[in-house]
Amino acid sequence: MAHYICTGGCKGVSDNPGTCQASDCPKNNQPLKECNCTDDKHGGAFEKEDSASETETEK
Repeated sequence: MAHYICTGGCKGVSDNPGTCQASDCPKNNQPLKECNCTDDKHGGAFEKEDSASETETEK
């Protein structure tokens, strides 16, 4: 079933298309990305963000 995710770091998920509503997210008010995964892993989108932020923290 299609759902919509934010790729700005807040890990927001919605059943409806729209924009990110997290005020502390870099992609606040930006369109959510459509996702059709069935395993709640969102094609690895959230894991990529986690590893990127860990790399930044280590520097």
